[in-house]
Amino acid sequence: MSPVKICPDCIKYKASNQKPSGQLQTPVQAQRFEILDIDLFGTLPESKDGTRRILIIEDCTTKWVELFALPNATAKECAITLIEEVLLRYGIPRRLISDIGTQFVSAVMQQICYLLNIHQSLIPVYYPQVKLVERKNRGNLKARLAVLFQDKHDCCLEKLPFIRFALNTAKCETTGQMAAFLNFGRELRTPSEVVNDIRVVIQNDNFVPEITPYLKKFAKFSTQNREVVEEQQDSRKFYADKKRKAAPTYQPGEHVFVASHPLSNAAQGRSAKLMPRKDGPYVFLTQRSPSSYEIASLDNPGNLLVFTTPLLYNSL
Repeated sequence: MSPVKICPDCIKYKASNQKPSGQLQTPVQAQRFEILDIDLFGTLPESKDGTRRILIIEDCTTKWVELFALPNATAKECAITLIEEVLLRYGIPRRLISDIGTQFVSAVMQQICYLLNIHQSLIPVYYPQVKLVERKNRGNLKARLAVLFQDKHDCCLEKLPFIRFALNTAKCETTGQMAAFLNFGRELRTPSEVVNDIRVVIQNDNFVPEITPYLKKFAKFSTQNREVVEEQQDSRKFYADKKRKAAPTYQPGEHVFVASHPLSNAAQGRSAKLMPRKDGPYVFLTQRSPSSYEIASLDNPGNLLVFTTPLLYNSL
């Protein structure tokens, strides 16, 4: 075996030209509001009512989005908003996806998930790509806020209901339908559209003959939506896996390294270019999911860490 592959310093400092490990995982389609993705956006300039952050909650099936402006976004504020504005309105989900922010790993949030039998899935550090709401946060919400308000940053939180309406009435590329249609079975009336409303059917004298084919049509759309999403997932996986390799197999007790993210510090005379690219070695404990692993430090075995496949490297 090459000495470079077993030299700890070579593993830490030398760059890797191989494809990142870990192939795309395609989730199974769930029922509406069965899986929720939650995240925080901000901190933003304080608005007139004292709010500075945005709590984003998205249904992973219909892509329905809820936006809530919060003053400080503490764990208690996030928990109360989640219960009163989402769970008591749409029902209790089976799974809640979030990052490891202090609001989401707090005792309050964990107690809620325990009492309501909600499985809490926490995203490891430096890997936000797996969060559905992160893409909504970065791609849609940030761009809409910037375009709508430009230099008036202290007014951006006042128009959240309008932005939420726009997000929920936009056609989703993955599902091929609006989030509102998949959630309510009809398209929401917009200021420029006044014809796509179920009231047109209800006010008709022949209500039953009219509504029956409508319900059959909605059931057909629900089936087609599942098929379209699965086709989109297969297509994304096909192209994504071209740039990646299969995740390696680790054995309990094996030594591994993790990717480090050093920052330059001019005051201390430290440059990120000269710092190690990987940290370790750590001892591998167990595999928690197809792409996340639990490891521990050799010096402190009680301190458990969770890393994803692209950030984990074999010592050999």
